[in-house]
Amino acid sequence: MTPYALNPSLERVMRAKEHLADLRQRLSHILWQQENAITPQFDPNPPHRLILPLPASTFVTMRVGVLIGETCYNLRSALDYLVFALAELDSGIKQKGTQFPIVDTPKDFAWRTKTWLKGLNSAHIAEIEELQPYSGCNAAKILRDLSNRDKHREFADIKGELLGIGHLPSDPKFSKIASPIHRTPHPIAGEMDVKVEFTAQITFADGTPIVETLEIVALFVAETLEEFKSDFA
Repeated sequence: MTPYALNPSLERVMRAKEHLADLRQRLSHILWQQENAITPQFDPNPPHRLILPLPASTFVTMRVGVLIGETCYNLRSALDYLVFALAELDSGIKQKGTQFPIVDTPKDFAWRTKTWLKGLNSAHIAEIEELQPYSGCNAAKILRDLSNRDKHREFADIKGELLGIGHLPSDPKFSKIASPIHRTPHPIAGEMDVKVEFTAQITFADGTPIVETLEIVALFVAETLEEFKSDFA
């Protein structure tokens, strides 16, 4: 085989990174929309406290789920392409039905060596076993779980959290807050300057950050390909 045998896998990783860049930009825009949807107002009833009506929606569309799924699909495919190339390298022929296993027990892995890893030599099988969740590779588990959820017609489970704190010019930290000034009608004092200190995040349901988590998975796949690269030289 040639040194170019891993090119299909590398192309899949590149495509996954393109989806990640799109996802990062989209999530950033969603948070910007969220922040700009907050309109501070004063309670018309004494003592006229500042109220920050938070949006009922986080503006997260299905496209976020699609991009997460497409990122995982390409990363998982990169690993499957790797196994296909290794099987041909070791056996001398193209093998059908190969796949990169990601399983939770040695028993499950042993069973799949007869099917998904057919054609691979014992050294390559051992290297792939080191990349299993039960061997301590959490990135592989994350990839499998996200990929399987998406394949079974269900987007990744995500959640949004946001917090807005209003500040008046009398607040000592008012001038240091980078947020724009809102000219807000006050029931007695007329218009007043108000700044909103806004924090928000969109994460997976378990609280882990979306983009950063997928970047870890992408790095795991890229490093895995690099480890096997010399075998095709």
